[in-house]
Amino acid sequence: MEYKIEIRDIEPVRVAFLQYKGIATEANKVFPGVFQSIKGKTNGAPFVCYYEMNPETKIGVMDLCVPTEESPSKSGIEVKELPQIKAISVTHVGSYETLHHAYAAIDQYAAEHKLQLQPPFREVFVKGPGMFLKGNPSGYITEVLFPIKED
Repeated sequence: MEYKIEIRDIEPVRVAFLQYKGIATEANKVFPGVFQSIKGKTNGAPFVCYYEMNPETKIGVMDLCVPTEESPSKSGIEVKELPQIKAISVTHVGSYETLHHAYAAIDQYAAEHKLQLQPPFREVFVKGPGMFLKGNPSGYITEVLFPIKED
């Protein structure tokens, strides 16, 4: 798949979030709790901020984030303001199983342009499975953002 790679300024965003430690593919089981705690009142696409990830085990430390102005009603779900970042951005269309192609494209671009990447990186779920219906994975749209370390 051909990717259009851009360097973008990502605006600061206020999010309700839950820190999750575990298998990345299992995070979708706890993500709905973040939406419920803010009564579904979002003002942007949900995303995951990855701080650590073991590529073999897929176990990591991540924040499950939903942009909102609401205050969460459930304990364990907090609010924070994420700062503006400059990031490499790639939009992936297709199932989550093929997202590794987007990561490879980012790695190659960063190496060619001598850019230093720094965590946390984000997967923004522009279009994904719904709360009740899975939808067609070939139509999922995920934006991958890797912050660039600036000198």
